[in-house]
Amino acid sequence: MTAKSRKLWDRIVLIWAFLFIGLIDVFLLVFSNFMNSDLFLNAVLTPLPVDDVPPTIVLKGPESLQIALGSKYEEIGVEASDIRSETTLVVEGEVDTSTEGEYIITYTATDEHDNQSVKTRTIKVVKPTGKIYLTFDDGPGPYTSKLLDVLKSHNVLATFFVTGNGSDEDIKREYDDGHAIGLHTYSHNYSYIYSNTNNFWDDMNRIQARVKAITGKETFLMRFPGGSSNLVSTRYDKRTHIMSKLVNEASEHGFTYFDWNVLSGDAGETTDTEKVFENVISQLKPDGDSIVLQHDVKDFSVNAVEKIIDYGLEHGYVFDKLNKDSFPAHHGVNN
Repeated sequence: MTAKSRKLWDRIVLIWAFLFIGLIDVFLLVFSNFMNSDLFLNAVLTPLPVDDVPPTIVLKGPESLQIALGSKYEEIGVEASDIRSETTLVVEGEVDTSTEGEYIITYTATDEHDNQSVKTRTIKVVKPTGKIYLTFDDGPGPYTSKLLDVLKSHNVLATFFVTGNGSDEDIKREYDDGHAIGLHTYSHNYSYIYSNTNNFWDDMNRIQARVKAITGKETFLMRFPGGSSNLVSTRYDKRTHIMSKLVNEASEHGFTYFDWNVLSGDAGETTDTEKVFENVISQLKPDGDSIVLQHDVKDFSVNAVEKIIDYGLEHGYVFDKLNKDSFPAHHGVNN
């Protein structure tokens, strides 16, 4: 390296050294100002707020419920949450359905800072006149929300056989309120679902997907449009006896299907609320199971529900929702 080159290199090194020292000075100045700033001091010196807010507990279904002596009690469900920490939920209490009496289920939610919330559900085991299963087809519809309000105000659970109609919010509320949800095909289009078995089960898969997307769970309760005894299917199945096939295939698909043994008449017989009420109470089965067919897409039928509930409770009946072990009220298959 020549003397001239060495001088040039020394100058470059000197310049970079001054720049580096200058950058360090700037950084130290900025850092010092930040360390003494209100922003830093507040962040360091201000303690985090104390977590004294207990978790939130939301019960699914009624806080008070009557069930029949000898029946099976199934926990309806509860949700616990906390906005700042994880929550532990403990459920305590047992229901002896073989003995009449009042039982308390206690739900205790505790967060990571030992804040607790407690809620209870009262279960009354009674010897009833009979059991009434209110079931509603074809919804949800414009009157479903009103119906849910009535059921909730009376601590009554019901069963909804849903289709592709109505709002997701209504199905979500049915589920959150503790009701049973069954499938009634997506389209409810007789000419499509009863033309062949593939169409029927494709339509059922579609409504199953809707229910699962809304509730997070599949259901294996179902009702055939028109019931298992319907003859309308003969118009479309080209004499293949499709109902006989579908009835046999239902269990293969994991479903329990339900018909009814109490007909409200809201599917064509009447549009009168009082007549719906009279039809239902006149067909109730003392000492037995009454599966009532109604439609929550019909206002006059929904308007009869409160009176039906009042009559049932006054006469010693217990209201319940369907499950896979319930009396299915099967009709004779005619096709």
